[in-house]
Amino acid sequence: MAPSAPAKRKLLKPPMRIECAREGNQGTHFLGYGANVSETGVFVQSLAPRPPGTRLKLVLYLGGETGTRICSEAEVRWTRGYGGKKAPSAGMGLRFTNLRAADRSALLATCNTPAIVESATIAMRARVERRNNEG
Repeated sequence: MAPSAPAKRKLLKPPMRIECAREGNQGTHFLGYGANVSETGVFVQSLAPRPPGTRLKLVLYLGGETGTRICSEAEVRWTRGYGGKKAPSAGMGLRFTNLRAADRSALLATCNTPAIVESATIAMRARVERRNNEG
């Protein structure tokens, strides 16, 4: 079989970790991973969403724990429970209620960055050979 054209591997951005600030400067605890982020809010994937109307103090990590960190207050606007493996992710939609202008700019820059980037070219032949060796 003749080798076909090389395939390009795609890389996703790392998930946006979101933590919730504890009362009295007692640190933070993991809330979930952010998806569908905008300058007005974010959907947080979580199996334990808070009820609508709940106010939270968020810490968002835009580039992993070493990247930009944004702190904002937010309100839970809606929730979605677990609907099975093929259903959309469980979680909650949050609306930012106290976002500084600099943090809003950082969010806009993140939103405007493509989610998928191209990386190294992979020869199709190597992938086929590896698959044949596994069987």
